Amino acid sequence: MFNFTDNRKSIKEISSMFEGASLIVDDTYQRRSVWSEKDKIRLVETVLLNLIIPVLFFWKADTDPETGASITHIVDGQQRIKAICSFINNEFKLKPQFLLDEMAKKKYSNKYFRDLDAEDKKSFWNYQLMVIDIDPTATRNDIITMFNRLNLTDYNLNDQEKRNSMSGEFAALARELSDAPIWEERHLFTTKDVKRMKDIEFCASLILLYRKGIIDQTDQTALNQAYEELQSGYKDAENDKYAVVAAIELLPKFFISEEVTKFLKKKTQLYTLFSVIFYMQRNSLSVSEIQLQNLQNFVDLYAVFNNDMDLANQIDENEKVLFDWLKKYKLASSEGLNKHTNRMIRYNIMKDFMFTISPTLGNAEQSLLTKMRASTTAVVDDPEE
Repeated sequence: MFNFTDNRKSIKEISSMFEGASLIVDDTYQRRSVWSEKDKIRLVETVLLNLIIPVLFFWKADTDPETGASITHIVDGQQRIKAICSFINNEFKLKPQFLLDEMAKKKYSNKYFRDLDAEDKKSFWNYQLMVIDIDPTATRNDIITMFNRLNLTDYNLNDQEKRNSMSGEFAALARELSDAPIWEERHLFTTKDVKRMKDIEFCASLILLYRKGIIDQTDQTALNQAYEELQSGYKDAENDKYAVVAAIELLPKFFISEEVTKFLKKKTQLYTLFSVIFYMQRNSLSVSEIQLQNLQNFVDLYAVFNNDMDLANQIDENEKVLFDWLKKYKLASSEGLNKHTNRMIRYNIMKDFMFTISPTLGNAEQSLLTKMRASTTAVVDDPEE
């Protein structure tokens, strides 16, 4: 059993440790640091008002026997420390709409750290943070257990957060892929998604998609097995990384309109598109303007379609084929999203729309879209509705 001691450290001491990399965050088990601007500003306001902020937990993980230099892990409190250091580095200002105290609004509104008067800067540097120092004899497993318990008061760890506490080659690749710029540039994951590591989970699923093809993921079994079995000896890691990175790099080509972007922001549809991209890789196919236009046509049709439409006597045989595809795709996107059957339905329909649709069916797309729009308008305009 390890021990711990109460301590206090000034913001100056902690920021110097953090900037000097003797105080670090171990991302292999921690949640992501994704505080909003409002959260950061209110923390700084609390410090400026000399009020108490929650205690920090530090663990001295290692000490150099020759120099005595040590590396300390932030077990709990990384968001607070990063917010404070970010303010010191003038990375955000104190926007008045996020300040709670009226005096603070009058004195600090729209100020960066550099704009504070000398006395406020001194007080800020000297502000004492409460720290629990965990005994160096604690093991990494002890620290992970403590981290998980500390965060149970916030909300229970989800499956991906539990998996993230496992080090290993598969876990490292999933984290690396989640750092691709496209996710943030296109806002494909919300702040909450990132905080709960849903982006890493999605990237882990992409690795499985490339390795195994479309599989059933109605539970966590497949991902759990991958994290466990590929902790070490992951011989295909470089090949898998190359293929998934290539697919991610191709993704921007498909964001051809606001409608398509909105469609692909839904993880179900994004996963389906990656299924098609891996099909393209396997068959050495490149994306052309024709395929992109076909995707746009599909999204346009899908956006108008709903399951309550009754066009039985209004559409011809070719239009009915397309209409039935849309109906199947809609159903496969409405329930049992991660079932193998529904994933295959979505994959085959999107692939067929993009790559193998016949000229006859292609010609029927616009007329079907017109009829569906007219049907939707008629329902909206019906005085009995």
